[in-house]
Amino acid sequence: MHYTSSGPFDGKVTRFFTSLVLPVDRKRTGECMRCGACCKFLVTCPFLDYENDDQKKPRCKAYLIRPLQCRKYPRTKEEQIHQPCGYHFED
Repeated sequence: MHYTSSGPFDGKVTRFFTSLVLPVDRKRTGECMRCGACCKFLVTCPFLDYENDDQKKPRCKAYLIRPLQCRKYPRTKEEQIHQPCGYHFED
């Protein structure tokens, strides 16, 4: 079976399902800078909020119980869409 992209949400759907079964690449280092860029890709996450309504201070209302695709993003270098990002992958 050959997978063909059918729309802009394919990356999000793929990340959702792969995050359920695949681990984070061992070459990933760094930490989340909490910039909120990945929370606004295509559709703004309903859990995205801002400290004191300051657009420069994003925060996740569900951070402690956030879904696996959020916890594991970026799971691989290929999945890393946003730059700059606090995570990077060693060669």
